[in-house]
Amino acid sequence: MTIKRMTFIQELLAFMGLEGRVQLEWISSAEAQKFAQVVTDFTAKIKSLGPNPLTAYDHALHAVDPEFIIEQAPMQLPVN
Repeated sequence: MTIKRMTFIQELLAFMGLEGRVQLEWISSAEAQKFAQVVTDFTAKIKSLGPNPLTAYDHALHAVDPEFIIEQAPMQLPVN
């Protein structure tokens, strides 16, 4: 099931233009050196891919100011 999910995630990220930014490795808790090497290699790979290409859409994340929402609609706590 994990491999099926990873395949789906990889295809989804490729569709979004984020291919190569997820990786699955099976590592035993006794393989500390392998873990360190995998993390080092993957970090280098991510750095070589460059910045997130979706930052062009960052303006959409700031379209609604969270402070405005809090000021206009404060949370109503239930009264016991």
